Parts: sequence; C-alpha cells; structure tokens
Amino acid sequence: MYRKYVLPLLVVTFMQALLVSSAWSQDVDKLEFPKLNKLEIPDVEKITLDNGLRLYLLEDKSLPLFNVSVRMNCGSYLDPFDKVGLASVCGTVMRTGGTSKWTGDEIDEMLEGIGAAVEVGIDDISGNAGINVLSDYQDLALEVLAEVLRRPVFDEDKIDLAKMQQRSAISRRNDDVGAIALREWRKLVYGSDTYFRNPEYATIKAITRDDLMAFHKDYVAPQNIQLAIIGDYDHDALLEAVNKYFGDWPQGYVPVPPVPKVDYEWRTKVYYVDKPDAKQSYIRIGHLGGLVTDPDYADKIVMNAILGGGFGSRLMDAVRTKMGLAYSVGGRYISNIAYPGYFFAVGSTGPENTVKAAKEMIKQIKSMQTDPPTEEEMQKGKDGYLNSFVFNFDTKREVVTRMMNYDFHGLPADFLQKEKEGVEKVTPEAVMAAAQRNLHPDSMIILVVGSGAEFDEPLEALGFGPVDTIDITIPPAEEESEVVISPENLERGAGLLNQAVAAAGGGDNFKAIVSVERKGKMTLVMGGQEMPVPVTSVEILPDKQRSEMSLMGRNMVEVRNGDVGWRVNPMTNEVEEYSPDDIAKNDKEMARNIINIFSHVDNPYYQAVYDGEGEIGGVAVDWVAIIGQNGETICHLALDITSHELAGRKYWGETMGGEGTLEEAMTEFAETNGVKLPTKTVVTMGGQKIMQMDVSECIINGDVAADAFAKPTP
Repeated sequence: MYRKYVLPLLVVTFMQALLVSSAWSQDVDKLEFPKLNKLEIPDVEKITLDNGLRLYLLEDKSLPLFNVSVRMNCGSYLDPFDKVGLASVCGTVMRTGGTSKWTGDEIDEMLEGIGAAVEVGIDDISGNAGINVLSDYQDLALEVLAEVLRRPVFDEDKIDLAKMQQRSAISRRNDDVGAIALREWRKLVYGSDTYFRNPEYATIKAITRDDLMAFHKDYVAPQNIQLAIIGDYDHDALLEAVNKYFGDWPQGYVPVPPVPKVDYEWRTKVYYVDKPDAKQSYIRIGHLGGLVTDPDYADKIVMNAILGGGFGSRLMDAVRTKMGLAYSVGGRYISNIAYPGYFFAVGSTGPENTVKAAKEMIKQIKSMQTDPPTEEEMQKGKDGYLNSFVFNFDTKREVVTRMMNYDFHGLPADFLQKEKEGVEKVTPEAVMAAAQRNLHPDSMIILVVGSGAEFDEPLEALGFGPVDTIDITIPPAEEESEVVISPENLERGAGLLNQAVAAAGGGDNFKAIVSVERKGKMTLVMGGQEMPVPVTSVEILPDKQRSEMSLMGRNMVEVRNGDVGWRVNPMTNEVEEYSPDDIAKNDKEMARNIINIFSHVDNPYYQAVYDGEGEIGGVAVDWVAIIGQNGETICHLALDITSHELAGRKYWGETMGGEGTLEEAMTEFAETNGVKLPTKTVVTMGGQKIMQMDVSECIINGDVAADAFAKPTP
C-alpha cells in the first residue's frame, strides 16, 4: 500500500512548488521595500598641531580597537627620470629597514607579539601608512608609527631586498596579457613621463641609500602628513600621546611640487602588442577622462552604468549576451580628484573574434550619443549606484579616511552626499548630453594585445588608420662591456685557460668524462630567508640533462634529451614540452658548463679572450671571456690571479629576482676521477646572495639509468 501512494504525493508536491515559483517570479518586481534608514555621518574632530600635522579623530567604543591611517603628500610622480621606483622603494624600506630605535625585524617581532600590523607604501600621488592594534596597546602603536615615519634608517640589506623584489616584478611584467594591456594603455593616455611610469632594471639599480634618505627628508615631513585616528581611546590621553610622539617633529623646508598636468594628444589611432602565446585578445578603447569636480559628474556616473556597468549594460548585453564574443566586457568614464582620469571600454575575447568584438564595442560607445537611455536603463543605472551607496559607510575608518582625502583636495565634507543627490536627479536627457560632451568615438585610442596571426581580420579593418606596434621588450639591467678581441688578449686568454685546465686535472681527464651525477643541497635565498632544497642531477654532454628537486612538498623535474625537453609544472603537475626558447636557453647553459669548456680546450667551440683583472668571492682573479662562434659572450671564467685555478664564473642570466649578471664564486674543490670540481658555489646578483649549491656526492662515468632522459611522468 505504501508504494501505491508515493508517486502521486511527489507529483503533488512538485506541482505546488512550481505554482509557488511561478507566482514569485511574476510578483518579485512588484515587491515594496521600506526606505533605508537615514545615514548619520559621524562628526569627525579636526586638529592641526603647531608643526602642521593634521589630525582627524573619531571615537568608537563599540570594540576595543585602535586604528591609525596616514596620508603622506608625496608620490612616485616625484621620482627622477633615471631613478623611477625610488618612491616605491622608499615606502617599502621605511617599514622594513628599521628605525633609530628598532631594527625592522625587531618591529616585526614586537608587533607579532601583540597581534598588530604596520604598513607603509607610496603610490603615484600619495603615500600611506597605518597601524591597527587592540586599544590597550595604542601608546606603543603611536610610538612605532612615529619611529617608522620620522626616523627610518634604511638598512642596506633591506634596500637590497626591496630592489630585488622590484627586479622580480619587472621580470614578470609581461606574463599577464591583461596587465600588459592596462600598463601600455595608461602610457598611451598619460605619456611615459608623468603618471604610471615603469621602473626598469637600470632605474632600480641606480637607487642608493642616500637617495632614499633624501626623498624621506624632503617629503615625509609633518606639514605633509595627515593622521586619521579611529577607535576606543580617551580623548585627552590620546592628544597627549600624539604630541609626545609627533609634536616635536620639525617642519621640512622643501615644498612638494604639484602633480603634473596631463598634456593629452587627442587622436584616432590603433596600437598593437604582439603576444603570440596569448589565448585571449585584450582590447582597450577610449581616451582621456575627467574630474570629480566636473559639473556633469553625476550624469557620467549613470552613463557609466548604462554603457558598461556589468550585467544589463549595453556592452555586456551586446558583446557577451547576444553575440557571445567575450566572457568579460565593460567600460567606465573615470573621474579623478587630482588629475583627469580616463574613459575606457575593455573586453577579452578569442583571437578569432578580435576585430568583430572591437567593432561592436565601438558601436555601443557611439550608441550612447544617438540612442537615448530607456526607462529600464535609467532605473538600473541609478539603482546600481543608490542601492550600493550605503557600502561607502561600511566602517568608520573608511569614512574618516575618505574625509581626510577630501580635506586635502579642498572638497567639502559632504561631497559624497552631494554626489548622491546629483545622481538621484539625473535625467535621460542629461545622460545623453553627458555622452555627447565627454565621449569622443571618432577620436579614440584602440589598443589590442594578443596573437595577431590568429585575428579574424587585420586591425586596419577597424577603420582607424595604420596600426602602430608597441615593443614591450624589457630593457636589460646593464650593458655588457665590450670584450676587446686582439691577438694579445687571445694569446693571454688561451694561456690562462690552459693553466686553469692543467691545475684542475688536465684536458685528457676532462675529455674522458662521459657522464656526471650529483647529489646535494641548493639553498635559495628569498625575502631574507634561506630555504634548503635537496637536488639530484645527471648529465651526459653535450645535450642530455636531468634534474630533480623537492620544494615545499612539490617535485620539480626537468629533462633535456637532444632536440627535445620537458618539465613537470609543480603547480599543475602537468608535463610541459620545452619551447624553442627553452631549448635555446638550455643550449647556453650547456655551453658555459665548466666540464664542457675544459674538455674542449684543444678543440674549442669558443675563443678564450683575456678581459682584465677583477675579484670574485674575495679572491683576486683574471677574467677570461669565453666567446662563442657567433661572437656572443658565453660567460667569463674567473681564474685565481696567483694560482691560475678556477675561482668562479659570471654570465648574464635570469632568476626570480629578474635579469642581470650572475656571479658564481666556486670553492672547496674535491678530486674525482682525476679532475677537481667545486663542491660549494655561491651565486650572487648585484652583490646580493641569491643561492648556494653544496654538492655532497659526485659520480663521474657511473652507470646512468637507461630511462634517465625519457619524458618524465607527473
């Protein structure tokens, strides 16, 4: 009997659910919601100390927390042209490089013990700092913050670390297609000499401790500082503490230059960045934008939502929903406070749809000037802003920090409320007028980043004239000095090399080497911390090599076998085949292999050229340049100036810290099968240690596994 009634009961229940669902979907738009509670803007107390430092105080006893946010009137626009990156490095090392009272590491330990954090950074037109602690530690928080702001000592080791981090970022800046598009787009709008300038290896290398100290002395002064303090505090005690730690800070004497004006060139132009490995094309279209003080600022807020503000916008409906050309597409007219923003439409699409998508994006931009907003578009455009307005007041910290920024730029404290009132009054006619005034579809910059060989049409088909290709090659950190190849230097170089080979065991013993197997430990130096990694390797010269290491629980395997090679990606655990560029890089590595060089001393694939004296690892050396048959420098060998023994080598290479000259100081030689090879190698770049290799076992001409150079398995 039970089975007989189960199915009818389920059917009835399902039908009831459908009816309820249908009724809900029909009536949801008719639901009425009560008005939101009126927003109460907190009353922020403003105080200016005798030295010009400005305080913004807001008491909040809801939680036992104490927060300080700092705005500094300085920015990367102040960087000298030959030292771009100075402001950023200054901000980093103000925090990490210690103060006259504590080292950076001591500050870390002290803050960790009380669950606190201090951050410092300098962006394009302002710097920022802040600390967040339990209110019981507010006095210590103010003291630490004052030390960091007033008395940084810029420890050289921390400077080197910050510069390495900058070099690492430079080396990776062309990895992401979207990041390339944004970077190059900003340069096209603002030029290459004002905002959003790119640090380069050379500009980072040029930065010295004296530069950092001078930048700090000139610009980080009390008259350029604003402090917003929010939390659970006693008012009188707080003012006493602020005066104790900041009141005797003397004013600076260098006026901060105003932010530069934007000299924009209105033009119609298509630009292209070739990225053959890109899976998607990134398209950016637009021109210079405006300011928040523009009379039609509120109109442009609604215009933004209608054109490119997410689902329901014209760009999203046309390019993604109807045409299926892009997963992500949008646009916005950016209005800044200090200098004009920019207008942009952006989308990513498959290369086979590049021109088609770009044409549709241009069409939708033009539609803003010809097709009045519908009632539905106006409602969504306003509601999107008005319904999210409350999130501008998530925290009191957010409120006070915003008011501090408004105050600096001379905007009224109720600017945001006036903005909201303006949006509420926007009409369809005002939106269309704003589009006609501010959008310039016949004078736009179009930037496309992707694999041009796969585009559906040439970019010229957009009808914006000839296409300019942008070269995004990263300039090298340094120019290699030219090696003088003269009869005298060739004779001396060959003589020194022969002496080094003889001291290491002789050419015949090196020629007898067929295979080399090594076990050892590679110690990576990252962020001031050393990370030991077990390593094994086997090689058969000239073109077979296998290495394995285990890093943070992940196995990393690389294999080279003649014209092919593979690596196991430690993140995806997938086997990736070497690209032609990988093969070329590995060829260079094989060419500078010490055993390879020494075994060919009688029949060289290179020229050995004397290139002067120098020093490596504290040892005075003669440098012998190893020059390939194509005229390129393979490496420089460092030969002890007294004993003529091998002391190391240097060459141009790439690391996680970027490109540069790597120096390998080799010591603790051990004899195996009649040849002496180093068991300890310390690698430095720019004078900073980045790695050390310690060999615990070396087997020459052992039994190499038959499958040693086969394609690895994940």
